[in-house]
Amino acid sequence: MKFKDVRKKGFKSFKPVNETIKLLSSHLSVMPEEKVDTIDALGRILAQNIKSPVDIPHFSRSAMDGYAVKAEDTFGASLKNPKRLKIIDKIKINEVSKTIIRDKTAIEIPTGGPIPIGANAVIKLEDVRRDKDNLEIYFPVAPFKNVAKKGEDVVKGDIILNKGKIIRSQEIALLLASSILKVKVIKKPSVAIITTGSELVKIDETPKVGQIIETNSYTISSLCQVYGGKPVRLNIVKDNEQALMESLNNALNYDIIAFTGGSSVGEFDLIPHVISKRNDSQMLVHGIAMRPGSPTAIFMIKNKPVFCLPGFPVATMISFETFVGYTIRKMMDANELDPRPKVKAILKRQIPSRFGRRDYVRVKLIYDKEQGEYFAEPVRSSGSGIISSAVKADGIMEIPEDLEGYEKNSEIIVKLYLPR
Repeated sequence: MKFKDVRKKGFKSFKPVNETIKLLSSHLSVMPEEKVDTIDALGRILAQNIKSPVDIPHFSRSAMDGYAVKAEDTFGASLKNPKRLKIIDKIKINEVSKTIIRDKTAIEIPTGGPIPIGANAVIKLEDVRRDKDNLEIYFPVAPFKNVAKKGEDVVKGDIILNKGKIIRSQEIALLLASSILKVKVIKKPSVAIITTGSELVKIDETPKVGQIIETNSYTISSLCQVYGGKPVRLNIVKDNEQALMESLNNALNYDIIAFTGGSSVGEFDLIPHVISKRNDSQMLVHGIAMRPGSPTAIFMIKNKPVFCLPGFPVATMISFETFVGYTIRKMMDANELDPRPKVKAILKRQIPSRFGRRDYVRVKLIYDKEQGEYFAEPVRSSGSGIISSAVKADGIMEIPEDLEGYEKNSEIIVKLYLPR
């Protein structure tokens, strides 16, 4: 798309969100693979299917404290007609018994103890009566009752985790139990974060009238980590073309570049204009049919996505999650491109919207115990610069382009803020 300078002119048209994401996706490529220690792989995305090299468990073991027996020796047992077995050995938790179970014999066994040869069931301690080495059984047990069979959890050679899977604590446990100490994952994309604006001051400075404490870089740095990226916060850049160009050139050492501020139609909204001066820049979109976040612009330079996000904090957050967060996940080949949990809720009041634009509405959730469902209360706000409105909210509801809002009591989907 050819760049058009919209400063002091305004946008003539806006591209729909879905079309923007589709166009953006067509320009993205997956990051290379890297091998990491399994114990350090939390939150990483698998680069390949994983097969288990072992059975889990790798031996048949008792699931209860009790007695290993032949199930057939317990058939017909009852309170009136107990079956009697001879105890011939006792297994400790880390021992393998060399004694073989034969007809009408039993071996005492702890939870996790290896099932001895000849046994095919375990009867619980509380279901028997013991007198020295004699055992009375009052209840029959079926074959393999209370036995965790070899390969019951995982069979050797089975695919235990699929490519694109996000590694959680339970996946780490499964990998380690399978004796897999290293895994191939997709490398995290580095995200250069550049905040712009001559009015911005650092967080440890006291702002004067007309100045604003810069918080956007910290906000999207946190979001970047939530989505799986590796954030790199660069310096605040004043509204100066040369300074902005220098910061852009430096940022091209990273995989993704995200500017905040300076993307709209004001005289000092310079970023899209500066980016377009590079001969190798390609503009994908400038102006998206969404609220908040409509001034968002997306470019490609050297196969790297460059995002120009609005400066208002809430608009920055929503634009980041919608486009940059998506890009991070796409470049890591994640199966789940939007990691935010979703809940159904009943809207507590009517919310109007404009046809042809996607609205992102901050909502607070209230759980009604009697009705067993969530209700969503839109957070009242005067605009996307009100940070407290995001703090009061639990998540975002979207009003799609083909609707003019939602009526009161409509069922909606709320995307919850991360982390939860």
